[in-house]
Amino acid sequence: MTTRPVSDDEDKLVGKQLGAYKISRLLATGGMARIYEGVDTNLGRPVAVKVLKLEDASADPTLARRFQREAKAIAKLEHDHIISVYHYGEDGGLRYLVMKLIDGKDLSQEISRLRRSGRKMDVGYALDILGQIASAIDFAHEHDVVHRDIKPSNILIDRHGHAVLTDFGLVLQHTFDSTQTQGTAFGTPRYIAPEQALASQNAVAQSDIYALAVILYEILTGEAPFSGDTAMEIALGHIGDPPRPPRTLNPKIPVGVEKELLKALEKEPARRHSTAQSFIASVRTAYEREAPDAIKGMRTTTHQPSHPTPVFAKAPKLTAEPVLEAWDIEDGSTSRLLPQVEAKKKQRGVAPWLIALAGGLALFLIWIAVSWISNPTPNRITLWYDDQSMVMYNGYGSDFNTFKWQFIRGVDGEGNDDYSGDRVDDDLIPVGECYILRTFGYDLTLPGQCKGLHNYEELQNPLRFFWRNEPVNAATFDIYYDRQLIAQCPTVHEGEQQTCTFTEPVLTPTPAV
Repeated sequence: MTTRPVSDDEDKLVGKQLGAYKISRLLATGGMARIYEGVDTNLGRPVAVKVLKLEDASADPTLARRFQREAKAIAKLEHDHIISVYHYGEDGGLRYLVMKLIDGKDLSQEISRLRRSGRKMDVGYALDILGQIASAIDFAHEHDVVHRDIKPSNILIDRHGHAVLTDFGLVLQHTFDSTQTQGTAFGTPRYIAPEQALASQNAVAQSDIYALAVILYEILTGEAPFSGDTAMEIALGHIGDPPRPPRTLNPKIPVGVEKELLKALEKEPARRHSTAQSFIASVRTAYEREAPDAIKGMRTTTHQPSHPTPVFAKAPKLTAEPVLEAWDIEDGSTSRLLPQVEAKKKQRGVAPWLIALAGGLALFLIWIAVSWISNPTPNRITLWYDDQSMVMYNGYGSDFNTFKWQFIRGVDGEGNDDYSGDRVDDDLIPVGECYILRTFGYDLTLPGQCKGLHNYEELQNPLRFFWRNEPVNAATFDIYYDRQLIAQCPTVHEGEQQTCTFTEPVLTPTPAV
C-alpha cells in the first residue's frame, strides 16, 4: 500500500466507467497503481481493474511502459495458477488492466491471522499452496519471465484453496532490454534475493525461487531469515549475512527440510534449486521421510516444466562492491540511497547513515480538531483521532522509528484491518513532527504541538480505519511492536473523539518455538 496522496482523477473513479467496465469499489492501492472491483457491462461478470496512477505516470514515463509490459507478460502466461488478464486499454488518459476477480484472500492475510492467534500454518496446507505457486513460477520461467516480486500479498487464495500468482508489475522479460533497470533495486526487501538487491537487472529465475523459500521459511519458523529496523538493513542481510538456521527457531522442522531451505537461500543463484517445483518437492520428500504426519492430506501440483529452468543471466559474484542507487520498497515508491555499499563487509549497526536514509515506512496519522486536542505527554507517542482522521505525534526525545509497528482492530478473522509500519514511505518520524491519516477530502489543520507535517495518507473508506468501532464492533485496537503487544487504545464510533498515548516499548526477546 502506498502512503502518497492520490489525485482527484483516481479517487473519483468509483461509480465511473472505463471502457466497458464500471468501477464499483476500491480494493487496494500499490506503488504505481490502484486496484478496483468492477463489472464487465457487456458480459455481466465481476472483474478486477488495475489503474495506473495518473500523476505517477506523468512524473515517470517509464511507469507506463512497465504497466503495459505487465499486461503483455500476463497475457502470454495462460496458466491455472497465474491471474487471468481480460483486457488492456486506455480511457480519458488513464491506462487500465482488467483481470479475473478472485473471491478470497491473499497469503499475507492468512499468515497474519494465524500469527495473531499464536499459531503457524498447517505444513501440508502451506506446501499445497506454495506448490501451486511453484508451478506458476516455473511456467513463467519457461517463457523467459522473471516475476521479481514473489511475496505473500501477491499470492491470492480463493475459498476452495486454489492459489493464483498476481502482480507482475516488476516482471523482467529477458527478451526485452534488461538494462533499463541497471543500478536500481526493485522488489520487496523482506523477500528479495541477494543478486536482485544489488540491482534489479541481475534477477534470474532462481531469484524467484529464493523469494519462495523466504515465504516458506517464514511460515515454518514464524520469523523471516533476515530482520532489521529498516528496509536497507534487511536487504543488506540478504546480501551479506548467512540466514538463521530454521531449526534454531523451530526445532520441529526436520533436518532434511532445513537443508533444502538453506540450499534455496544460497547467496549464489547457481547453488539453489533449478526449479521452484523441485524445491517444494524436495521439502515434501524430506517431510515424508522424517515427519510424514505433518503433511497428511496434502495435494500435489499438476504442471511440470517442459525443460529445465535456465539461469537466464549470469549473476554477479557477491564479493564485488555493489552500487545501490535506488530502492523500490513496494512496487514503486523509491528512496535514494548512498552508493558503494560493501556487501560482504557489511555489519549490522555500522552504517547508521544508511538506516536514516532507508526507504521503508512510518506510521501515519492525523488531526481531528484543534479545539479538543490535549497537550501531549513528554516522551510519549500521542494519538488524536475521530471518526474521520488520526494524528500521530512524536513526543520522544529522538526520532521515532515505525518500521516494526502494527495496529490491529479487534480480530476479524481475516487480517483485513491490520495497518503496519512497513506500508509507508519513511521509517522515521522526526522529533516533534506528526503523521496524519484521514479520509479523502477531510479538511484538517495541523495541530499547534506539531513542529511540522512529515507525511500523510488519504483513504477512501473510513470504515477501514483501525481506530473505528465499525464494522467489527471492536472496543479497542491493539498496538504491537516487533510482534509484542505494547498498548491498547479505545475505538471511536461515528462522531466521537479520543486521545491515546503510549511510551517507547521495552521488549523481551521472542522465545524460540
